[in-house]
Amino acid sequence: MKLSNYNIITDTTNGKVLYNTMYKNIAEISLKEHKMLTSMAKNGFIVSGEDESNLLKLLAEQMFVVDDDLDELAHFKLAWNRSLYSSSIIRHTVLPNLACNLDCPYCFENKTGKFMSRETEHNYLAWLEPQLADAKYLYLSWFGGEPLLSKGTIERITESILRMEKQYGFEYAANIVTNGVLLDEKFIQKAEALRIKSVQVTLDGDKDVHNAYRFTKGSGAGTFDTILENMASFCRNSDSDVASSVRVNVTDENYQSISALLEKIPAVMKEKCVLLFRWVYSHSDGRNPGKEFSRKMKGVSPISNLLPLYELAEEMGFTTNSFDEGLTYNFCECDFDKAFLIDQDGDLFMCSHSMDKKESVGNVRSGFSSQRDLSRYARFVNTTPFDDEECLECIILPLCKGGCRKARYLGTKVCSDVLLDITGYVLQKYRKTQLLT
Repeated sequence: MKLSNYNIITDTTNGKVLYNTMYKNIAEISLKEHKMLTSMAKNGFIVSGEDESNLLKLLAEQMFVVDDDLDELAHFKLAWNRSLYSSSIIRHTVLPNLACNLDCPYCFENKTGKFMSRETEHNYLAWLEPQLADAKYLYLSWFGGEPLLSKGTIERITESILRMEKQYGFEYAANIVTNGVLLDEKFIQKAEALRIKSVQVTLDGDKDVHNAYRFTKGSGAGTFDTILENMASFCRNSDSDVASSVRVNVTDENYQSISALLEKIPAVMKEKCVLLFRWVYSHSDGRNPGKEFSRKMKGVSPISNLLPLYELAEEMGFTTNSFDEGLTYNFCECDFDKAFLIDQDGDLFMCSHSMDKKESVGNVRSGFSSQRDLSRYARFVNTTPFDDEECLECIILPLCKGGCRKARYLGTKVCSDVLLDITGYVLQKYRKTQLLT
């Protein structure tokens, strides 16, 4: 036997914590057990005594120790490729508009105010239908802009998809990423029929600072109370077993108000939502190109000052989530061969942060519009971390899954923030397990 290549060992007050980035297992061992493990590893895992035998059995069950002939990297690469090329699953992100009722200062989108036409709705469905004959699952994410400015489009497209579901026998589900202001009772009552299983909304700290960031266009009215009320109503009315999400955008200005925000989140949201914290980064596009919103608190190790927020939230009873949770093999929703973003004009994109028309690879009217675009799409899908020697040797490859595909495709690979504070990351995982036991 041998030690897994993906073990991280960190000190605690009582001994050592082992975390495996491949299998997402975590275990606490004493200093004596760690000494035994070190000795066994040097001796080829030939055990001497019952204590060593019991320890080896435990660590082998959790995959901290594996068979000599297990090629873990090959196993991960196979699973990664199977996930990428799941040809029976179609994942689309649909922008029914590129407009918004809010005027957030950090937004990366240049809102054009354009809405999807009836003709484009029809073209999308006509382009989609032939792909559904062999599909087992269609998952659609409504995005924007603000998708709830286009409730009619959402309803019409969904009605057509449900008719096709009966005809072709695939399974359909959707989610929606919304600012939450227009998530009113009338739409909430329709959500189940529209197969909207989950909702993601964003908060920006406690009420005062949130309202300074997320205010309505024109009137400048704050949105904090409305978002909480609407999201709580959705949670009360939803029977879905899919968790909704509350994203908390973190900045220098709102960092100290996060604890007060968590106190105000209704119990029903705490029960039915997962919570994630994300820094607000500067963007070259949008209202304030290049402006830094979180320079001081984000610092040189962006993960470090987020970890205390996760710890606080977990101690308060929230379920938290991050990109690496679970045995998944995709970094984001773009990491699938049949994943497209379809914008309000019907243009096809490979990434939800790629709405520059120069990056379109086709349109729903005609599919891939040229061999050049087809080749660009093929290169994007076939972009892989397994050609990168640094990634092949990296202990957190199973966590980051190669990172942002678009960045790698453009030759600007971005390594995970976890590398900057591996110890803090593992201890946060450890504290989380302690709270659950």
